[in-house]
Amino acid sequence: MMITPKPLLSENVKDFMDYALEVIKSMDGAPEHTAADRLVVNENIAKLKEYLESVSISYNETIPSDLQPSTGDARENFSGTGHS
Repeated sequence: MMITPKPLLSENVKDFMDYALEVIKSMDGAPEHTAADRLVVNENIAKLKEYLESVSISYNETIPSDLQPSTGDARENFSGTGHS
């Protein structure tokens, strides 16, 4: 399965989750896996990591650059009202 970028972040996340479920299923029976089975599962996990990075990039691209915190911690920029 190949995940292709879609215009909506939610579609990208859905594709990631669908693939994640496939990867989890491929792990079933792990104690009995052959070396070839383990190789396939580890390749699937590596691909899943790449897809997660793509989801992260897709998410961050949806945020206007003037709203992105420079330190990476959005809590520092919170100036909302409420209890202190």
